[in-house]
Amino acid sequence: MILSETNRSCRRSRRSTCNAWAFTLLEVILSMAIMALLAASVYAITNSSITAARMAMDQQLVLRRLDAFLRVTRNAFLNLPGQGSVSLQLSKGKGGEAEPRLILGKVQGMFGMPSLGGASLMLAAKARADGTRTICMVRIPARLSDRELEAAMNAPGVPLLPKARKPRWSFLVGANGDGTPAWKEEWPPGSPRPLLVRLQLELDEIPDPVEAIFYIPPISAPQAEPPANDSPSPSPSPSPPPRS
Repeated sequence: MILSETNRSCRRSRRSTCNAWAFTLLEVILSMAIMALLAASVYAITNSSITAARMAMDQQLVLRRLDAFLRVTRNAFLNLPGQGSVSLQLSKGKGGEAEPRLILGKVQGMFGMPSLGGASLMLAAKARADGTRTICMVRIPARLSDRELEAAMNAPGVPLLPKARKPRWSFLVGANGDGTPAWKEEWPPGSPRPLLVRLQLELDEIPDPVEAIFYIPPISAPQAEPPANDSPSPSPSPSPPPRS
């Protein structure tokens, strides 16, 4: 009798111990699941914050590059000498794609170059492998043969603004009948200096399209000298002496 009661008590204690271990294991599993959910949410928040910060930094870098490019280009147009010219050529690059080329002829002291010796500077939108374009500055020396001129125009040049899309130059020629500005997208060599030059393009990191307008100082006409008068001017007659 005493043994049976002892066995029953042992069974009860083992059962309670097993139940306690079972509850403890369940609590550990639930705790680990909650910790995993918290870790996943913290990782997602941290990853999104890092991605947003990286995108903001990339956008700021693109804005700084764009600002530097526009500032240098604006100074180039403002410092265009009296004998300088502006023209636009649509040629084919190395990949066979159309490449707009804005050429500033007979320039000097532009883009940080103190002396160009009557050479020309070209802003070419060269194609990239990812489908975008890089606006490059290419120096074209004067007095080149046809082969040398073609090689100079196809040179890689100095990159100024990478990853640009749909760059397009246009030139102000006056006003339309309704008073709106009249822009022309063709400006062959030998054309007079335009009033304004406009550049339109798109950048991946900037949601809105970019439009910049550059002012070109007009060529001031030489002032006419006053006509020379060969005839001597009449001398004033002496006044009579006063009478006493």
